[in-house]
Amino acid sequence: PATGAPNTRLGGVHRQHAWWKLAVNAPDQLRQRVAFALSEILVTSDANSTIANWQDGHTNYYDILVRGAFGNFRTLLEDVTLSPNMGIYLSALRNAKATFNGQGVQLTQADENYAREVMQLFTIGRNELQPDGTLKLDINGQPIPTYTQETIVQTAKVFTGWGFYQSAATANFRGTGPGSESYLNPMTLYPTFHDDTAKTIVTGKVLPSSQGGVKDLKDTLDTLFNHPNTPPFISRQLIQRLVTSNPSPGYVFRVASAFSNNGAGVRGDLAAVVRAILTDYEARSPSLLDAAGFGKPKEPLLRTTALLRAFNGASDGGRYINGAYTNPETIGTASLAQAALRAPTVFNFFEPDYVHPGALAAAGLFAPEFQLFTDTTAITIPNYLYNLLYATRSATNVGLTLTDLLPLAKSPQQLVDYANLVLTGGTLPKATTDLLVSALTRMPASTSDLERVRSALYLVVSAPGGSIQK
Repeated sequence: PATGAPNTRLGGVHRQHAWWKLAVNAPDQLRQRVAFALSEILVTSDANSTIANWQDGHTNYYDILVRGAFGNFRTLLEDVTLSPNMGIYLSALRNAKATFNGQGVQLTQADENYAREVMQLFTIGRNELQPDGTLKLDINGQPIPTYTQETIVQTAKVFTGWGFYQSAATANFRGTGPGSESYLNPMTLYPTFHDDTAKTIVTGKVLPSSQGGVKDLKDTLDTLFNHPNTPPFISRQLIQRLVTSNPSPGYVFRVASAFSNNGAGVRGDLAAVVRAILTDYEARSPSLLDAAGFGKPKEPLLRTTALLRAFNGASDGGRYINGAYTNPETIGTASLAQAALRAPTVFNFFEPDYVHPGALAAAGLFAPEFQLFTDTTAITIPNYLYNLLYATRSATNVGLTLTDLLPLAKSPQQLVDYANLVLTGGTLPKATTDLLVSALTRMPASTSDLERVRSALYLVVSAPGGSIQK
């Protein structure tokens, strides 16, 4: 399925569900692309063994991101917060208020995991920002923290009392419901387990005592959503995922301004944010193509889905059971070191401020996706792409449809030009395309047209320029 509507009929193949939605030719391709970007900011992962056994629940989490990709960030933030998938991943599910013994000695405390990450990673970040995403500094020239450990302790109390949805009349905070109702429905509040004391959260806002868990949650998410950091913090990461690793402060400011106000007085309109990202001068001007800081490394998963999408990757039976698609991140002789919704930590496969040692670091440039790049993946990723190009299509195995390219096989220049256009937007430098044309020209006369086409595509996707998005 490739629509923006929720769909969990893929059941146990939850990772392939997200993967395949990225690869399909569909009218809502941009929605899927934004949803995948959001999945790398609002991270959950089936590297968590409990989530790995929640096939429909994990698939449903991706559908939350698909539905919210062009919706309002405030709505998405609440949907994510109350997702049982997120509840398991960051310990907010069945998070109970602190308990004390008869002498007033505290025995347990509220779990702080989600309270920390909803601030650090999902909304405001660790330090105060200017509207253009640059750091605010104190009088000593030091960053200004947005929250403290005490803020985390206080905010953790907000996220107490939430458990699985259950339709039974005698719902149990520690229990689950029948079938998939617990996995697919938002968490529900069990007031007995919620800390109803007063709380001082970020910005110094005080949540009064006894207002209840639902109001505590609403007030906290509203405060984070309306914080001045949230527009630049989220906007910069979406720019990085969609366009360039090093957006200028001006670019961040313009997109953050669209986040703050979509032009009709609405804050958090992600459709307006995505429009601002993709129509900005920095995203579209040819004059920036040769700028040292413009562009981004392509994620291995997206290099693969680009091939699938460009050349009608599919199986004859309309299904895919091939193990390579189930676990593409598995390190071996051919792997991507990345899979949808399977990041090793809540910090994703790579961090937005990652600096790659060497020339990029010396130039002061960020290169998040290069955090996946090692001497091992430099070999295994091209091997994976090679295997995809040479896969035999069958009832259960995915292969590419290359018949439309066969007429170009006898003309190396036309073949390379076409592959360059489709797979890199025509950004390979002439020196590279000349080398590729020369390599194809030197192939033996007995080489089949299909082999020439496969070779051309492999040379383009594995060339250094083929792994960079401009």
